[in-house]
Amino acid sequence: VKNGPSTGFLGLVLRSKRHVPPDLPGKFLPLRMIQRAFRWLLFVPLLLLAVAALGQAPGGGKLVNIQRADSLKSVVIGGVSLKKLMGNVALQQGNVQLFADLVLQNEARNTLQAFGNVRIIQADSVTIVGDTATYNGNTRFARMTGRTVILNDGTVTLTTRRLDYNLSSHVAYYTGGGTIVDKQSTLTSREGTYNTESKLFTYRGDVRIVDPQSTITADSLRYSSLSKDAFFIAPAKIVSKGDTLYANDGSYNVTNQISNFRGRSTVRTKDFDLTADTLNYDKPTQIGIARGNVVFNARRDSTLLTGQVGRYYGNQGLTRVWGNALMRNLRQRDTLYLAADTLVSREIYQPRDTLRRLYAYRNVLIFKRDFQGKCDSLAYYVNDSTLYFYKKPILWSEGNQSEGDSIRLMLKNGKLNVMVLQGKAFAIALDTLKQFNQMKGRRITSYLNNDTQLDRVFVEGNAESIYFALDDKQKLIGMNRVECAKMTLNFKAGAVRRIAFVGKPESALTPPRQITAENRELDGFNWRIKLRPTREQVIGQRLAGFSSAPKIRPPAVKPAPKKPFVVPKKKAKSPVRKPAKAKLIQ
Repeated sequence: VKNGPSTGFLGLVLRSKRHVPPDLPGKFLPLRMIQRAFRWLLFVPLLLLAVAALGQAPGGGKLVNIQRADSLKSVVIGGVSLKKLMGNVALQQGNVQLFADLVLQNEARNTLQAFGNVRIIQADSVTIVGDTATYNGNTRFARMTGRTVILNDGTVTLTTRRLDYNLSSHVAYYTGGGTIVDKQSTLTSREGTYNTESKLFTYRGDVRIVDPQSTITADSLRYSSLSKDAFFIAPAKIVSKGDTLYANDGSYNVTNQISNFRGRSTVRTKDFDLTADTLNYDKPTQIGIARGNVVFNARRDSTLLTGQVGRYYGNQGLTRVWGNALMRNLRQRDTLYLAADTLVSREIYQPRDTLRRLYAYRNVLIFKRDFQGKCDSLAYYVNDSTLYFYKKPILWSEGNQSEGDSIRLMLKNGKLNVMVLQGKAFAIALDTLKQFNQMKGRRITSYLNNDTQLDRVFVEGNAESIYFALDDKQKLIGMNRVECAKMTLNFKAGAVRRIAFVGKPESALTPPRQITAENRELDGFNWRIKLRPTREQVIGQRLAGFSSAPKIRPPAVKPAPKKPFVVPKKKAKSPVRKPAKAKLIQ
């Protein structure tokens, strides 16, 4: 080395070996001295690597260090060298501590087996206790078994007989049945996983969540112990006071009882069922929002409302359905169909009874086997079996057509019994000879027989009528035209048999030969049979999304095992964190 360093580590080594003066310019040092200096340079980093390697197991993980034990000895079991620690054993690996009565430690593989009063603590937040345990220090995987294995993370207490726990991913898993208890709920399932960091559970097999407000049963679900949200991934049933919910997909908050369901779901109360493809329901306020093939079933009066969108306000007894809205009253054998742009059902609660009103708005069509009609708006008083037609109503019954500013129908035993035309009333009755008997006045009241044929008609206010008189052989005698203040007409088989007048009538009988197209009709006559709605026109595409009448069926949930796992009396000491409030999706 020429002009080598005279200071620093290398200079110090060289001077210490040969006592070379620090200032020796231009001189060459011996080769042996150079070799020894480089040996020192190579030794230092190797020494540092060795220090860093201390505490590392052959598998790459940190060694599990012994903290204490009453006794320690080396043993050979099955050809494997082990350390046997007995009495008040305590070991540690990073933030993980293990306590037991007896531990067999394999330092070569960095694994151990623990027996008797085993306790694993991770970061002073998760504690697992049991009878026996195995632990792999390289993978940080623990398996705890015993008559009662308990995991407590300060939020929940999980009890089972066998528990696997990954201390790196913070995920616990059980397959032999388990019970989870927090401050509010108790959950049981056949198997499940729990993340102690996210506080999220995934349960499978005979899942049951019980809290003071509701009981949830399902085959599989996910549950957050922080937000108290249950997420359904399989058919589920939720039973609360007064309500039962069926869902296939979605979420339910056990604290505020708000449901947000996707897939075909149902809310069932004491008096009704609400079913839809998407359903959001707020139990405390009893507000339900339904979308997609909505079915509202009022079981008390056998009435079904269907449509594409629905709103339910339980506290107000109000239901609103629109989008191909259709009402079906199934109380009688002859179904009453009512279609409109919007249908509204209203319940009026009284001390002794509940009254139901049904309102239809815009483009109203009604079909029943014995009568059909159309108007712009309608009110149906279900309890009284009375219908009110408004805004250009027109009604057909057998061979009869009735019009007025408004029409009131009264049903008896499901059949049309009384019809009242109010304001610009005009009634037409087709007889056996295809002649049009006509009645006109400010008010017309028609009474029908059991065959829904005209039996008696009472006309008031500027009454006018044209009826075609027939003999006993059903041959035309002539056309009788009458005008008076009031009149009553009696019918038989669609023909006028007797007429009575109030006041001084003005009448004229026209022989058959003198009957013409000009004198055979009253002013305002308009036979609009082509507008008479058929069943197919009323139903149309409104039931296209429904393969059949909806049947409310609970999801298939497996029965609970005969010997369910018993929940221990010990409760979680730490309080549950405050959950986030769920919101009803509008």
